[in-house]
Amino acid sequence: MLAVLSTGCYPAGYYRPQEPKFNPTPTIHTSEDGVRVTVIPSYWTGSPRNLESYVTPFYIEIENFSDKTLSFTYEDIVLFDEFRTQSAPLGPEAVAGILASSEKAYAYPSYPRVSIGIGGGYYGGYYRGGPWGYYGPYYRPYGFYSYSPVWYSPPAPYYYSRPVSTKDVVTEALRPGIVYPRAAVKGYVYFKRIPDEVNHVTLDVAYGIERTEEYRTLSFPFSVGWESY
Repeated sequence: MLAVLSTGCYPAGYYRPQEPKFNPTPTIHTSEDGVRVTVIPSYWTGSPRNLESYVTPFYIEIENFSDKTLSFTYEDIVLFDEFRTQSAPLGPEAVAGILASSEKAYAYPSYPRVSIGIGGGYYGGYYRGGPWGYYGPYYRPYGFYSYSPVWYSPPAPYYYSRPVSTKDVVTEALRPGIVYPRAAVKGYVYFKRIPDEVNHVTLDVAYGIERTEEYRTLSFPFSVGWESY
């Protein structure tokens, strides 16, 4: 049996990016004035599902069990790494812009191009066409491979791109403002991607009490793990 060409999933010299991984267990702190803040690091349930490939989201809930009105802004939420480099939150509209200008999302993963060949074994991607029928996602016994410029022109429909949805990024964001007595606010706060060399971060969530000079800060330390994707 003749095998013309085989290939791996990553070309030579290709850098496999790292994705920060946190323990998703909620961390809860309650201040002496009865304000409870809950933080879940790197937690996201909306669309796009791969949001953490672009930014680092934190879920924050602020519950005001006091009889005073609280207020906070994005400047009151700061992320520090172990080198004391601080990061301010990215506004949801800014994150939506990052997603809109990024590469399009695909219905299925794309893989390196493969030449025409005959052979057997496992290769990345899908194959469809000709008398050989439909094979996927990996096994292609014989025939022309899916990336052949001769066999597919234009490419198969499931490789066409579709726009990245940004609706959830905007609607599910934590909005700064006031928190009335016995009320709560919740949502996501987004930061730029954490550098690979960082292993520990601390999220500071601060708030002020209206008509007073009181200002309180609650700190949430987290360890960062890393995983290639």
